[in-house]
Amino acid sequence: MNYRFLSLVLLIMALSGLALPVMAQSTLEEISRAVVLVACDKLQGSGTVINGVDGYVLTDGHVTLDIHSLKEAETCRVFFADAFGKPTLAYKATIVHAVFNEKLNQDFAILKIGDAIGTDRIARPFPSVKTNEFTTKGDAVTLIGYSDGDNGPVVSTGEILDYIGGFIRTSAEVSPGDSGGTALDEQGNLFGVPTRIVSITDGDQQSIYYELVDIRAVMNWLDTFGSNTHDLYFNHSDKNHYHRSAVYITQNDLGCLNLARSASISSVYCLMGDGTRSAFPMDKTFFSWYPNFDAVDIFDDDVIADHRLVRNATFKPGTLIKSSTSPNVYVVVDSFGVLRLIPNEAKAIELWGPAWASLVFDIPDTFWANYSIGQPIEM
Repeated sequence: MNYRFLSLVLLIMALSGLALPVMAQSTLEEISRAVVLVACDKLQGSGTVINGVDGYVLTDGHVTLDIHSLKEAETCRVFFADAFGKPTLAYKATIVHAVFNEKLNQDFAILKIGDAIGTDRIARPFPSVKTNEFTTKGDAVTLIGYSDGDNGPVVSTGEILDYIGGFIRTSAEVSPGDSGGTALDEQGNLFGVPTRIVSITDGDQQSIYYELVDIRAVMNWLDTFGSNTHDLYFNHSDKNHYHRSAVYITQNDLGCLNLARSASISSVYCLMGDGTRSAFPMDKTFFSWYPNFDAVDIFDDDVIADHRLVRNATFKPGTLIKSSTSPNVYVVVDSFGVLRLIPNEAKAIELWGPAWASLVFDIPDTFWANYSIGQPIEM
C-alpha cells in the first residue's frame, strides 16, 4: 500500500479512518524530514540522514556510481522537503564511501552534506534517524522514498518476509526512485535501505519481490575501513546490544606490512615484516578485511616468492562461518582463525539478532583446515 506523504493527505486519512498502520502520524511526519532526494550527476534516488550533527547521509551505491565503470559521480546534491513536502531545500554533498558489488551483495554509499544552495535552508543539526539491527520476520515495515521525484516523498507499508544474504525481503512496495531511502520499524528506527525489485519467473508464474539492504551489512562493510568505523556515521538505538558480541573478539589485526599481487598472478597476499606471507583464498575472505583492492600493490614475482608462504588468511574476527558440509555455526575470534561454536539459536539471536543466519558464510571443506576450534560460547 502506497501513500503520497503530504500533511494534507495524512490529515484526510486520519479523519476517514485510514490512519497509517505502522507508527503514529506525528512520528512519521518527524522522521520524514530526515529523508532526502539525492541527485548525483544524472542519477537520482533517495537517502536518509543518519548523523544530523555531522551531516552524513546513507543511500545506495548505484545512486552515486556508474554501476558499469564504478566511477563516482562528480557532483551530488541532496534536497530536504519544505513545509509543503516538496524537495526544494538544496545542499551540496560529497561522496565519502561508495560501493556496488553484486557478487558480494554490496550496494551502499555515505554522503556528507556541505553548503546550502540558495538562501532557503533548514536548521542544524539536520533531522536524522537511529538504527535498529534486531528486527525479525513479520515485523511491520514503513518505507519512505522519492519515487515520485519532485512531488515529494511517498510512503509504502508492509512487513518483513525474510532475510537473504545481506538483504531483507519485504512486502512493502519499492518503486524506482525509492533506492537509498528509508525502511523503518514500528518505533521509527532505520533497519534497511530500499535497493532493488526482483522478478522471478517459474513457468507461467511470475513473482515480484522487494528487497532492502540490511543495515548491518552496511555497518560490516564500513568496519573494513577500521574497527567500528560505522560508529562515526550511525547512531544505534541500542549501541550496547549491537556491540555485545565484540566481547568474544580477542585479536583483530592481520599485521600486513603490504598487500601484494604480482603482474602475472591475480592472487592477493599479506606480506609480513618477518619475511612470511599469507594468501587470501577467496574474494569474500579478503573483503571481510578490506573494502576494496585500492591498497593492493603490484610486486615482482621474486619479491613475493622471497616471502615464505605460511598460511591462508581467515575471515575477519566477528564473522559468522560454517563448513559447507556441517550445520554448526561459529564466530571467528582472532586473525589466526580460532573459532568459537555458537551453542544454539537463542544465543545467536541474542548476539546478532533474528537475522543472524543471513550473516553466515559457508566455507568450502578445502579451506576449513585453515581454522581451529576453541572453546564454545557459553549458553
